[in-house]
Amino acid sequence: MALSVKMNQDPLPDRLVTGLSKIGLAMKSRIWRRQGRKGIGPLQMQVLTYLRSCRGRAATVSTIARELAVKLPTASEVIRTLAERGLVRRRQSEADQRIITVHLTAKGAKAGKVESRWPEVLAAAAGRLSPQEQVGLLTALVKLIQVLQQQGEIPVVRMCVSCAYFQPNEHKGTAQPHHCRFFDAPFDDQALRLDCPEYSPAQTIRAKGA
Repeated sequence: MALSVKMNQDPLPDRLVTGLSKIGLAMKSRIWRRQGRKGIGPLQMQVLTYLRSCRGRAATVSTIARELAVKLPTASEVIRTLAERGLVRRRQSEADQRIITVHLTAKGAKAGKVESRWPEVLAAAAGRLSPQEQVGLLTALVKLIQVLQQQGEIPVVRMCVSCAYFQPNEHKGTAQPHHCRFFDAPFDDQALRLDCPEYSPAQTIRAKGA
């Protein structure tokens, strides 16, 4: 007679968090192994990587602080260190001297490019999943991030589901049910973006159109 063994496990949501934490730890460890000996800390690399994703490779100090979910003095200190190393350049607004814009230098772009390669390891691992598993993981991550964003736990993420241009299930029943008004094109869950340079908060466009 087969014996049934009851496993005492943590709730499934807790185990999912544990798994995500382990992935995050692996990514941080890889950053330290590659960049720690160069004297570039994780937060400094986050600033460089963020600036690489910005139009014109520039952003204000307050924007950087908000995007990285750190306090303004912390962001200012990190940027000061990067500027001293020639990785960024600070410019004061002529109209309002309180506004400081941070520009990525060629040297900073090169350093940020090195950092941008580390996700390749995770991408290779994700590539071992089936196409269906990859799409399922992407949609689950989008929902998880959206909930955290709505709860104010993380800053606004430039992803499709919180963008004014996103029209979910506009073409319901088709292979590409969603529609992007910016590109005026349909797309499916597989094409959902988590960091789109064309992103615009829904309320922003609604306000313009009001």
